[in-house]
Amino acid sequence: MQSKSTMYRLGKYMLGHKLSYAVLSITMLVDIALNLGIAWMLARITDAAVSLDVGAFQGLIVIGLVYLLLVGLNGFIDTWLKNKVSASIRSELRHDMMKHTLALPQSYFDRKHSGDLLSRFTNDNQAVGNACGAVIIDLVRNPLLALASFGYLLYINWLLALICFAMGPLLFVTGKIFGKAMRVNSVRLQEQMSRTTAFLNDILGSSPVFKSFSIEARLMKRYKAESDQVNALEQQRGRIEGATGSFSSVLGNGTFLLALIVAGLFVAKGQLEVGAMMAFIQLMNFLVGPFSILPSLVASMQQSLGAAERIFEVMDAPVETQCLPEPRSSSPDFAELVLSEVSFRYPDADKPSLNGVSAELRKGMQLAVVGPSGGGKSTLFKLLQGFYIQDSGQIAINGQDSRAMSLEELRSYFAYVPQEPGLYTGSIRDNIGNAKPDATEAEIIKALQGANAYEFVMELPQGIDTEIGEHGSRLSGGQRQRLAIARAMLKDAPILLLDEATAALDNESEKMVQQAIRKLMKNKTTLVIAHRLSTVQNADLILVLEDGEIAERGKHEELLALGGRYYDLYHSQLEPEAGGVEEQLAKPSFNAAPLCTELSGT
Repeated sequence: MQSKSTMYRLGKYMLGHKLSYAVLSITMLVDIALNLGIAWMLARITDAAVSLDVGAFQGLIVIGLVYLLLVGLNGFIDTWLKNKVSASIRSELRHDMMKHTLALPQSYFDRKHSGDLLSRFTNDNQAVGNACGAVIIDLVRNPLLALASFGYLLYINWLLALICFAMGPLLFVTGKIFGKAMRVNSVRLQEQMSRTTAFLNDILGSSPVFKSFSIEARLMKRYKAESDQVNALEQQRGRIEGATGSFSSVLGNGTFLLALIVAGLFVAKGQLEVGAMMAFIQLMNFLVGPFSILPSLVASMQQSLGAAERIFEVMDAPVETQCLPEPRSSSPDFAELVLSEVSFRYPDADKPSLNGVSAELRKGMQLAVVGPSGGGKSTLFKLLQGFYIQDSGQIAINGQDSRAMSLEELRSYFAYVPQEPGLYTGSIRDNIGNAKPDATEAEIIKALQGANAYEFVMELPQGIDTEIGEHGSRLSGGQRQRLAIARAMLKDAPILLLDEATAALDNESEKMVQQAIRKLMKNKTTLVIAHRLSTVQNADLILVLEDGEIAERGKHEELLALGGRYYDLYHSQLEPEAGGVEEQLAKPSFNAAPLCTELSGT
C-alpha cells in the first residue's frame, strides 16, 4: 500500500512533464520499430546473399543509411529527454523538500541528525531522479519490445514464437519473488548510508577536536564499522541481484537454445528460410534480453521507491508555518514582555525544563538569567522565539499572547546573538544581510562599525564581499562573533537575546566583543543568558534558574545579600579566577632560560 502511495505521489511530479513523456513515448516506439527493422534487414541481406541477388544490395544500402540516421537522431532525443526529465524532477523534489524543511519546527531538527537530512537531499534524491527517467521508461519499453518481437516471431513461425514466449511468465514470477527481498534490502541500505553520511558529517566538521584529542584511530574504527554495514548490505543486494540475474539468464538462454535447435531443424528440413532463421535469432535477443533485465529494473525501481519514501517522510512531517517567514523591514513597537507561570517539558523528557516561570520585562530593561547547566535558560530563549510552545502559562508581548501571533511577527521582536555565531558559507555581505535583505551599503557598514568589525573586514582581500568559508572558518572566533553582533544590529529588533557571546573568547577578543555588545544594547530591551556573573552586575533583574524553576530573583546586591544560590555561584566563579591569576603570577619562569639555551645550541 505504501509503495502505491509513493508511486502515486511521484506520478504527480511526472505529470508536470507530460510533453516530455509524450515525446519519450514516441522515441520509445521508434526505437522498438528500429530494433525490429534490423531483424528485417538481416533477413533480407541473408536471403540476397544466399540467392546471389547482387542488385538487391543497392536498395539495402540506401535503407541502411536511412536507418543509421534515424537511430542517431532518435537516440539523441531519447537520451536527452530522459536526462532532462530526471534532472527536472530531482530539482523539483529538492526545492519542495527544502521549502518544507525550512518550515519544520525546531523540535524536528533537535531529533534528526543533519547528516541524515543531507543523505535524503543527495543520495535518495539521485535514486528517485533515476527512476523517473531511464528506469521507468525502460520498464515500459522492454515489455513492449518483447511483445513486438513476439508478434514478428509469430509471423515467421508460430511454434518458435510460443517456445520463446513461454519464459515470460516464469521471469515475471522471478521478479515477484526477488523483488520483495530487493525492496527490503534497498530500504535498509538507504537508512544505513544515511547513518554513515551523518557520522561522516560529524567527522568532517570537527577536525580540530579529533586532532587535539588524537582520536583519529578511534573515529576510523567506528567509521569502518558503519562502512562495513553498508558493504554488507551492498553485498547482500549483489547476492539478490546475482540470484535474480542468474535465474533469468538460465531461463532465457535455455529457451533461446531450445528455440535455436528447433529453428535449425526447420531449416534442415526446408521448412524455414535461412534469412528467416537469422531474423529469428536477432528477434530472440530482443525477446530474451528485455525479459532477462526486467528483474533488475524492478529491483532498481524498488530501491528508488524506498528512497522516495524517505524523502516524503520528511515532507510529511508537520510544519510550524505554511508560509516561510520573511524578515520585516521595520522594527515593531515594544512596551513590555510578560511571562506568566510558563511551564514546558520536552517530548519524552522525565521532568519539565521550565516549571511555573514568571517575569516581567519593560522597555529598556536588562534581564539576566543565570544558573547551572540544564536549569532551563536556553529553553526559555527557545520558547520566547516560538521554537517550542509552552505546555501551560502565557508569554505576552504588549499584552498579546505570543501563540496568537504569526511566527514572522513574533520573531520580529527579537535579535538573537548565540554563543555559536551561526554563519553560512558565503560572503560577509551575505551573512550580515540575512538580518535585513533590503539593507543599503551604508546600513551594512554602520552595523559593522557598531560591532567593532569594520576595520578587520576592510583589511580582508575583498572587504565586505570576502568569502568566509564553512561556518566562518576563515575568521577568528572574535571576528565571527562580531559579525553575529553586526547582524543583530542590522535587524534592529527591540529585544535582544544574548547567550553569553564572549564565553569562548580570549581576553582581547572578549574586550572587543563586549564593547560591541554595549553599543548593541543601547536603547534596547535585553535578555542575557549569563555564564560569567561578573558581566550582569548592572542588570535590572536577575533570575536564578535551577531545575526549571526560579530559585531566586532580584538585583546583584540584593541576591548577594541573601547569601543563597546566587551568592554561592558568584563566589564559586571568583575563587578559581582569582586563584588562577595568582598562580600564574606566582609561577617562576625557570623554563624560559634552559629552553632558549637549548634552542640556541649554547
